[in-house]
Amino acid sequence: MKKSVLIAALFHILANAFGQVFDKDTIVYNGNTDKHINLVILSDGYTTGELSKFVTDATVFTNGFFSEIPYSNYKKYFNVFIIKVPSNQSGASHPGTANDVTEPAHPVSTVDNYFGSAFDYGNIHRLLVATKTSVISNVLASNFPNYDQALILVNSSYYGGSGGYYTVASTNSSSAQIAIHELGHSFSGMNDEYWAGDTYASEGKNMTKQTNPLLVKWKNWMGINEIGIYQHCCGGNSSLWYKPHQNCKMQYLGTPFCSVCVQGTIEKIHSLASPLESYYPDNTSVTATTYPLKIKLALISPEPNTLKRTWFLNGSPYTKNTDSLFLRESNLTFNINTLEAIIEDTTQFLRVDNHAAIHIYSISWSIEKGIVGIKDIAATQTEIEIDIYPNPAIDHISVRIKGDIKGDLKLEIYDLLGKRLKSHIINGPDENTIDLKDIQPGIYLFRIFKDNQIISSGKIIRQ
Repeated sequence: MKKSVLIAALFHILANAFGQVFDKDTIVYNGNTDKHINLVILSDGYTTGELSKFVTDATVFTNGFFSEIPYSNYKKYFNVFIIKVPSNQSGASHPGTANDVTEPAHPVSTVDNYFGSAFDYGNIHRLLVATKTSVISNVLASNFPNYDQALILVNSSYYGGSGGYYTVASTNSSSAQIAIHELGHSFSGMNDEYWAGDTYASEGKNMTKQTNPLLVKWKNWMGINEIGIYQHCCGGNSSLWYKPHQNCKMQYLGTPFCSVCVQGTIEKIHSLASPLESYYPDNTSVTATTYPLKIKLALISPEPNTLKRTWFLNGSPYTKNTDSLFLRESNLTFNINTLEAIIEDTTQFLRVDNHAAIHIYSISWSIEKGIVGIKDIAATQTEIEIDIYPNPAIDHISVRIKGDIKGDLKLEIYDLLGKRLKSHIINGPDENTIDLKDIQPGIYLFRIFKDNQIISSGKIIRQ
């Protein structure tokens, strides 16, 4: 699941050589870090004395993040952790080199912060970037290599942020909105829906040159929730590019994501975390010897829960929309039974053609019907050893009993439908031979009784 682990591994040697371990804390924990999406927030421009403020700022961002659709619906899929990285000085650098404002828009300064966060990147005043990307990678590798998305929270009251591989945001009053917009780039792979310039124009989930409503990527949303094909502004190259909405968070802060961006984000969430967190029994090959047999799913459910659960037993519908069930002996045949659970996210936020390939998950168990009570009975008969050979057999089997035998034993042979084919009294410990010539080649079940109680069972293969 963790693509970021592969990237972090590239820095593993460097991290071991000079990686520093910092204090960490948990903002949101919904479960196993291997099963959930791990958002890790790192501090920059916070001195040691300001790290408590960082915890507060990170919490404020997290609350804002999970108030936005679809993150509010899929909150349980996420963990949020923070890494408290102290800087020598407070804030972010401002070189005063931007050409999109009259500089200095705020005081020119050079700040000794840990990740090199600075405004005016690319001569754009609001473009706040953590420039020491290798340092970020080393800190993550040393402190939380199992991350999925990293956010650098910069201790500056001035408006700014950026996307890219790592999301960066200041603590301006619009910080949460900036970061959520930038995560639209870093996490969900969205394009800006304002015209950011020719350099940033490319085919994407929410940007295209296609104008045919039957072929455009968001064709399934056309005419719904104000989704259409809208030309970018400004003339020139921008007139060749189109977006799905005119008031999306990928264009304006403070507005919701459009339906196309919501869908793209959910697809990213599903690519990183399955709603099927675990299941019981965790061994999918089961021999049922006690009943009822409990089967259970542990699911990560959206809010509201849009997961449809459908159960099939031996290919036939069994039950639905339950996370657990009990199988009784009468539900199973003497064959190998197949129980399958299919989980589908039926959220109305998705309108994709290949839904079954992306948003449906399944787990199946192979269940062999055993004999009720064998384990308990056998446990009280440890003084008896039963040997059946050869197995597989051609025309006969031999049964030898070792141990303290009081009374006769009886062996019965059944087909896989439970029909009794043979019954043979085993006389004492001597070798007993049972003829199989009248039984067709195949797999059969046997039971051995003592005083009408089953003390052993198993399979016989007739070749």
